[in-house]
Amino acid sequence: MTGQSSATFKNEVSDLKKEASDLQHEVSDLAAKLGEAWEELSLFYELSQSLVGNLDIEAAGRTLLQQARDRIDGEGAVILLQTPEEPWKVLEQTQPLKGNEWLSGPEAQSLAGRILRRNRPLILNQLSDGAVWQGVPLPVHWRSLLAVPINPKGSIQGILLVWNKRKGPFTAGDGKLLSAIATLAGGTMESAFLYRRLSDTYQGILVSLATAVDAKSRWTAGHSQRTTGYALALAEYMNLPADYLEKVRTSGLLHDIGKIGVPDAILDKPSDLTPEEFELMKQHPEIGYRILQGIRQFHGDILDGVLYHHERVDGRGYPKGLSGENIPFMGRLLAVADGFDAMISDRPYRPGKTKEEALEEIRTGAGTHWDKQLALKFVEMMKDRPLLKEDEINL
Repeated sequence: MTGQSSATFKNEVSDLKKEASDLQHEVSDLAAKLGEAWEELSLFYELSQSLVGNLDIEAAGRTLLQQARDRIDGEGAVILLQTPEEPWKVLEQTQPLKGNEWLSGPEAQSLAGRILRRNRPLILNQLSDGAVWQGVPLPVHWRSLLAVPINPKGSIQGILLVWNKRKGPFTAGDGKLLSAIATLAGGTMESAFLYRRLSDTYQGILVSLATAVDAKSRWTAGHSQRTTGYALALAEYMNLPADYLEKVRTSGLLHDIGKIGVPDAILDKPSDLTPEEFELMKQHPEIGYRILQGIRQFHGDILDGVLYHHERVDGRGYPKGLSGENIPFMGRLLAVADGFDAMISDRPYRPGKTKEEALEEIRTGAGTHWDKQLALKFVEMMKDRPLLKEDEINL
């Protein structure tokens, strides 16, 4: 091989080595990016799984803060939220600022409003004591800050703040990661907020319906709400699941809606009802059932309470004359609460019983009039509890 050929060969080898080295660096970079992408994908999958079906704003906030704390090693983190009904408040925080004054004060609210209007991450590194950003004084011990908006176009809005990163400065990658997490959590918070607002409207309509029914007679004013309060207390005392408690609340408030079809003269009669009048009164469970049966979501437990709350376990109740466990559970549960409130309430033809007298009657009627287990549990629960007052009932 000539000298020229040898030099050419060496140059080609050198070029090949350089190309191989460059390719190796590219592969390494791609592998690193792939690893980062996989880590982000795993994070988003994990976060989305934890948020699936979550209709709790506070729980979504805790999830968001936990993820921020796990991914960005800062000294502290906080979520500030506002809604159309509520001003700015601290939802969740870690490593709270001394006394929490700054976070709950006007400076934090002003910062939050500016972050929302920016609608992009804010990164401030190398902060000094007395630092100010856009006219907002920052806490003196903040050396660095990362802030991202949460749901800036939604009904519920907020910001996620992380301060004093322990290793190095906050980076654009940190901002991108927290923004993605905040977007996922913000969507869940928005759904939870709208669900809560719809639920409050729904409960308000139920209470209004119950109040309208009870208002037909001054003797039954507040009865549906008190019955619901006692039924909920019993259900909670028996550790019934949360979704069943919601059904108890709805069924309790609506259990007497059929009295809309009962003449006022019967409801207000100052003496005992005649057999004919009592037959009219006994129709109110079925009237209520017919009024509500078109609402598909009420089928099952809720309508069971409306239709069967006057049944007796000995089969002598109405409207169907069912006995024992043939009476649906909701009917048996409301029967105890309804019976107790009816006994302690004044009626035009008799004064109300004392709490002790009413509980003794329920204890005596356990297993004949009322479901034995439910009746005795109610007596046990109410032994040391005061009677419900209308202004204390929160439904």
